Amino acid sequence: MKFILSLMILLVSVQLATSQNDTIKVKNGNVIYGEIKKLRSSVITIETPYSDSDFQVEFPQVTEIHIQRLCFIVLTGGVRRTGYIKSEEPNQFTLTLQDGTKETYPLTHLVVLDELKDSFWKRIKGNVDLSYNLTKANNARQLTLGGGLSYRGPRWNSSATFTSLKSNQDNVDEIQRTDANANVQRVLPRNWYLLATYSFLSNTEQALNARNSIRPGAGRFLVLSNRLSWGLNAGLNFNFESFSDATPDRNSTELYLGSQFDMFDFKDWSLLTNINIFPSLSESGRWRIDYNLDIKWDLPLDFYIKTNFQINYDNRPAAAGSDLDYIWTTGVGWEFN
Repeated sequence: MKFILSLMILLVSVQLATSQNDTIKVKNGNVIYGEIKKLRSSVITIETPYSDSDFQVEFPQVTEIHIQRLCFIVLTGGVRRTGYIKSEEPNQFTLTLQDGTKETYPLTHLVVLDELKDSFWKRIKGNVDLSYNLTKANNARQLTLGGGLSYRGPRWNSSATFTSLKSNQDNVDEIQRTDANANVQRVLPRNWYLLATYSFLSNTEQALNARNSIRPGAGRFLVLSNRLSWGLNAGLNFNFESFSDATPDRNSTELYLGSQFDMFDFKDWSLLTNINIFPSLSESGRWRIDYNLDIKWDLPLDFYIKTNFQINYDNRPAAAGSDLDYIWTTGVGWEFN
């Protein structure tokens, strides 16, 4: 029994030693072993086998860092790199790129760090949103359902989102609205990126059965830090529209100019807003605006409260449609990884 017990303790110790290989050393000489999760707002988060909750250490206290997995990092000035991190000297780290090239930086230059998961599926994150309103007056009922998926890799980022609203009340026509977007981003040096987007919109307010849009473009981050980003992008937009009234179907080409502002690391809340302006190239005098705002408050157990506001404007809508449609919803959501 003593032999079996000793063997079990040895096996557990070996498993912990081999599965938890990341380490950080702090100024007082202590060394913390575990799995480093991320670096945000000058705080590094590490999961350890001997604690129920993650450790958070102020990054200015760190003198050495060793990470076994592939990492995505952002340096001061917005420089982005992907590689393996190891401190060979105190207060510095050496980044080994995937082609074997080595670069050395002061630890103070490291502002964002994410360990990249080993498999494709582990790099995917998702969320589900739900909101329901019930009012006795006119027997009004409104259901809003939303969700999304995102993938983040060394050079490619992608995301897909959708929102669907259905509203009914006595003596009023049913209101429906569906909005979906999918985009792929290729990260380039010096804060530039290529962007391809597909979007779908259907709403009864504008008598719009479907607007399918394909949008290739490029952009650049003007501000990029460990807490927020702001970028501009531009390109072409190809529209394919059908309507619920007698308005003929339209196929059109537009120029698009866009801007996005993202506050993503402010403890328990985040904000994302973007605007796109579409002056038409094939229909003289026509132009459109799409605007979106998301504000999210994090709750325990990966739940959150989110409010969303969207505007769609078209100065030449369908004959029976309105030039302006907007939606404002607040509901509860859940994130999963």
